[in-house]
Amino acid sequence: MRILGVVAVSLFVALFGRLWYLQALQSEQLQEVATLNIQETIRTQAPRGRVLDVNGNVLVDNRLSTIVTVNPEDLRVALVDQGIRSSDDQAEFRREMFTELARELSGSGQLTKLADLERAFNDPSFRQFEDIPVARDVDEELLIFIGERPNSFPGVRVEQDLVREYPYGARAAHILGYVGSITGAELEAKADRWTLVDPEDPENRLPDPFGKPYRSNDEIGKEGIERFFEDDLRGIPGTQVIEVDNFGNLVEVISSEAPQRGSDIVLTIDIDLQVELEEELKRALDRAREAVPPDPEDPPFTAPAGAAVIMDPRNGSVLAMASYPTFDPGDFIDGLSFDQKAALDDPTAHQPLLNRAVAEIYPAASTFKPFTAIAAEVYNVFGWDFVEEWDVPTSDPGYWDLKSCGLESDDRETALALGCRKRNAGDATMEGVDLEHSIAFSSDTYYYKLGEAFWIAPNDEIPDDGIQQIASQFGLGASTGIQLPGEKSGLMPTAQLKQQRHEDNPEAFPFGDWYSGDNANIAIGQGDVAITPLQLTNAYAALANGGTVFSPNIVSEIRPPERVQLDENGVIVRDEDDEPIMIEFEPIEFAPRVVREIDIPADIEAAILDGLLGVTMLEKTLIDRPGGTAYNAFNEPEEGGVDFDLINWPVAGKTGTAQVGNGTDRADNAMFAGFGPSGTTNWGTAVSEPEYVMVTILEESGFGSKSAAPFVARMFDLIATDEVPKALRQEEIDEFYGVTNIGEIGDPEQGPAEAPVEGADG
Repeated sequence: MRILGVVAVSLFVALFGRLWYLQALQSEQLQEVATLNIQETIRTQAPRGRVLDVNGNVLVDNRLSTIVTVNPEDLRVALVDQGIRSSDDQAEFRREMFTELARELSGSGQLTKLADLERAFNDPSFRQFEDIPVARDVDEELLIFIGERPNSFPGVRVEQDLVREYPYGARAAHILGYVGSITGAELEAKADRWTLVDPEDPENRLPDPFGKPYRSNDEIGKEGIERFFEDDLRGIPGTQVIEVDNFGNLVEVISSEAPQRGSDIVLTIDIDLQVELEEELKRALDRAREAVPPDPEDPPFTAPAGAAVIMDPRNGSVLAMASYPTFDPGDFIDGLSFDQKAALDDPTAHQPLLNRAVAEIYPAASTFKPFTAIAAEVYNVFGWDFVEEWDVPTSDPGYWDLKSCGLESDDRETALALGCRKRNAGDATMEGVDLEHSIAFSSDTYYYKLGEAFWIAPNDEIPDDGIQQIASQFGLGASTGIQLPGEKSGLMPTAQLKQQRHEDNPEAFPFGDWYSGDNANIAIGQGDVAITPLQLTNAYAALANGGTVFSPNIVSEIRPPERVQLDENGVIVRDEDDEPIMIEFEPIEFAPRVVREIDIPADIEAAILDGLLGVTMLEKTLIDRPGGTAYNAFNEPEEGGVDFDLINWPVAGKTGTAQVGNGTDRADNAMFAGFGPSGTTNWGTAVSEPEYVMVTILEESGFGSKSAAPFVARMFDLIATDEVPKALRQEEIDEFYGVTNIGEIGDPEQGPAEAPVEGADG
C-alpha cells in the first residue's frame, strides 16, 4: 500500500506539474495556436467599379446574375446523412453529381466541362464553409431543375451575384473590353500582387489590408479598359471570420466586414459621338462594297474591316474610337457558347476581337506626304540639285525616273522593268505643282523626287534617314502610350533595319540592300512604313496644333470609392457609435501628356496647311490642273459627299490610297486624315483653332477620295452642325421593338425594323 501510495502521489505530482507548465508558462503561446486552429476567414467578392463616358453616362455597370454554388460542408453533411461516409464513396458521388451538372449547364447553352467544376471545387483558397461559385448567369430553368432534385445535388445552391452589364450593348466594345474567369497562368501571376513584405522578416510576405487577392473562378479583365485598369476596377473583397470546433462545425461568426467596390473609370469618350462613328464606319464599308472598281480587271472592293479615331488636338483626348467588325462584351458574361466561339474564330469574320485602331498596322500612303515635306525643309532638300524650291511651280509628267539608275534613254518599258520609273496613280499629269498643290493634287512624283534626294545627297549635308527622323518625331512607327492594352508600335524602316532583318532571318527578308527606290517609296508612305490609325491621328493632331505631340488619353480620371480606415494592425477604426470611419479619396486625374514639341518651319507650315485645305476646297477649273482630291466628298452630295460649310468650318485633310498585297490580288486601302475647324486668310475662310482630328482606314475599299473622305465629311458635318444624335441604351432599343434582345428582331418588312436602328448592327 505504501508503494502504491508513492506511485499515486508521483503520478499526481507529474500531472499537476504538466498542467501548471501548460497553463502558466505556455498559456499565451498555446492560446494563440488554439485560436489559429479554430478561426477561419471567408472572403466574399466585391463589386467592380463602373466605367463612364466624359458626360457621366454609365457604359459598364454591375447587375444581379443567377449563379450556381457548391458548399463543401453542406455536401459532406448531406452525404453522411445518406449513409455515404467513406472519402472514396463521397468523391465518387461528387464526380457523378458534377458530371450531371456539367451536362445540364452545357445543354442550357453554357459550355461547361467536368474539369472546370472540379477545379473550382478543389481550389485551396476557398474554405470548408464557403459557397464556391462554379457557374454564372445560368438559365432559370436550371434553377428549377436543381431545386426539384435536392438529393441529387446536395450542397448545390442557385443564388444571385453581381456580374458586368453593358447598358449600350456592343457599343465601344473594343475600348471597354470584357471580363472572364481568371486562368491558372493569370492566377499565378497575381499571387503576390496584393501582399506586403514583412518588415520583421523580409523573406516573408503579409496580406495587404487593402489587397484584392484572386481565387479560381474570380473575374478578371481580359481586354480594353477592363484589363488595363484591372487593379483599379477590382474591389476589396469582404471578410468573415468564423470559429469552428475540432470537427469543423460552425461555432460562431466572430467578425464580418462588407466588401468595398472598385474605383470608377471616367473616359474621354463621348458615347453619342462614339455610337455615330461606329454607325458611319459600318455604312462606309457597306457603300464601298457596293462600288464598282474603275477598271474591270481590278480586284473587287471587299471592304471587310476598318477603323476610325476622333481626337481633340488641343490636349490629346480621344473622343471616339471605332473598329469593325466588332463584338458584344455581354457574350462573355456567362462564357461563350459553342456557336459564339466558332463565329469569333471563323476566318471570314475578320477578327472581331481585334481593335484595329491601336493593334493593326497599315501603310500610311499619301497621308504621309506632309511629314516628308517638313523633313525636306528641315534638312534643306528643297533647292538641292534637281529639287526645286518648295514655292516654285513645276510640271508633273506623271512619273519620276530615279537618277541613281543612270538611264540614258527615255525607254518607258525598260525603266519600268528595272523599277527605275515611279509613277503617279493612273499616270496622271498635272501643271503648276508646288508644295501646296502637291498636297492638294496628291502628286506622287513630287515626293518620289524628294525621297531620292535624301538618299543620293552627300550624307554630311542631307541625312539618309531624314524623312524617318521627322516622321518618328511626330510619333509614327512607335507606340503612343494610350491607356489600352495590345497597342502595336508599327515600323519606320531604315537601311540599317532592313539589313539587320535580312541578317537575322534571310528567308523571311531575302533582300538586305537599300536603294533609292526604297527611299522614294517611304516618301509617299509606302514600302515597309507601318502605322496604326491612332498613330496617324496623333501625328495629324500635332500638325493641327502647331507641333505639340501628345501621348493620347482615353481615360480622364479614376474615382476611388470611400474606404474604411484601418489601424496599423489592419483592424477597422470605429467611432464612438461603433460605426466604421470612412476615408474619402480625391480623384486621380490624367492631365494632357506632352511627349515633345516640334519646331515646324513657319513658312512651310503655312503652305502645308493651305495644301491640306485645298484637298477639300480646291475645285477643278483647268484641264491640266486637277481639283482637291476630297473636293467632291465635301461639296458634291449627289456624288456621295455632303454640302459642307467649309467657309465657316474649314476642314484641312489628306486622302490616301494604300497598296496592299501585290497590287493585283487585293484592292487598295482607302484612307483620310483631316482636322477642323481650321482655315487661312488665303482661302478666305474663318480662321479657328482646330478642335477635332479624324482619321479613318477602310480596308480594301479603293480610293481614299471615294469612300474614306465622304465618311469623314459626314462625321464632321454632324459635329459642325451640332447634330450628333443622342445614343440609345440597349434597353431603349429593346423596348421600342418589344424584344429582350436585339437579335430577336425578325424580318424588317414585318414591322418597324424598316427604320434605321441605333445599335442593331452590333
